[in-house]
Amino acid sequence: MNPLLSVIVPTKNRYKYLKHLIDLIDSFNSNDIELVIQDNSDNNQEILLFLDNKSYPNVRYFYTTDKLSMSRNSDAAILNSTGEYVCFIGDDDGVCRNIIDCAKWMKKSDIDAVKPSKVGYYWGDYNKEKLKDNLSQTLVFKKIKYSFQFVEPLKELETTLKIGFQDKRNLPFLYNGIVKRSVLNEIYSIGKTYFPGGSPDISNGVSLCFYIKKYAVINIPVVIPGTSYMTGGGIHKREGKISNLEDVGFIDQSVIDNWEKKIPKIWAGKFAWPESALKGLKYVGYFEYLEKMNYDYMFANFSIYHYPYRKLAWEYTPNKIKYISYVFWILSYNICRVTKNKIVALFCNKTNGLIRVGNMQTIIDAEKYLMNKCDNNLFFK
Repeated sequence: MNPLLSVIVPTKNRYKYLKHLIDLIDSFNSNDIELVIQDNSDNNQEILLFLDNKSYPNVRYFYTTDKLSMSRNSDAAILNSTGEYVCFIGDDDGVCRNIIDCAKWMKKSDIDAVKPSKVGYYWGDYNKEKLKDNLSQTLVFKKIKYSFQFVEPLKELETTLKIGFQDKRNLPFLYNGIVKRSVLNEIYSIGKTYFPGGSPDISNGVSLCFYIKKYAVINIPVVIPGTSYMTGGGIHKREGKISNLEDVGFIDQSVIDNWEKKIPKIWAGKFAWPESALKGLKYVGYFEYLEKMNYDYMFANFSIYHYPYRKLAWEYTPNKIKYISYVFWILSYNICRVTKNKIVALFCNKTNGLIRVGNMQTIIDAEKYLMNKCDNNLFFK
């Protein structure tokens, strides 16, 4: 009998985090969940020894030495999974044990996709000295409210395109979310992939918007996104957070060759997200949405975030006047937001509206803390 939920984890050369995730899900002691590990590491002897040391009935392990992009490795993970619902996470992420109750609630309520409450865990190797923060071994999360709202994915998509796809807003995502397999299968049937862009989470999320019928955003922690030294291949640790496409090992050459002409060939979140979003729109055939993409806003935000590259943004932006107005608007908004957050931080242990708790040695500790904070009767009866 297939499990209700599959948690899929594409991984490569990052066993130090993966081992904690295996132990975490094993501690749930549930037949309703499986952990599907799709391993593309150079050498897998370390994880084989770990798995042989103890019986892990929830783990399904697959390994190949073929060179795979992140998207292809993620495709393989879903194809090797069997659950009615799927959750896609990274090897430095985690899930809470209530994720099983969440999947049961989705099935009972005929919900196609869920976005959980905002949570984050920062591993001990997070480079706080360079980044001038104090988040290492820290859990951050929103106040738990035990509420939810139904959201229309296409409205969220239109709003996101209007701001140059610089924010994920409340878009549905398989990555760090939960999606019904039957919906994923509709996307796969188009072109034999779940992830039609260089950034798998974005291209998949955009594609999902056209097939999800019932989508809920919940104010309960279910997934714990992790941030480590190697998050995003370590790209966020590089100076300026920018890399040439040729230096990004987890994307196909086809992604580079078919990169959107209106966006510079640079791997940075401010460009990679909208580029993959456009690929998702083209994949599902909704070309009319391409016209809703606000390139001027995208380049304005990029030039603020990557100031040394402002000349590049100025060169590419279609409307210089709109670009300048967006720069001033974004700067003003950011100044107000930062000021507000600093005032809040003076009076409580919060940042950006998130509660911050330190001394969390691993993601297992973070999960235990969250579950101790949650009511046992979590999901909506």
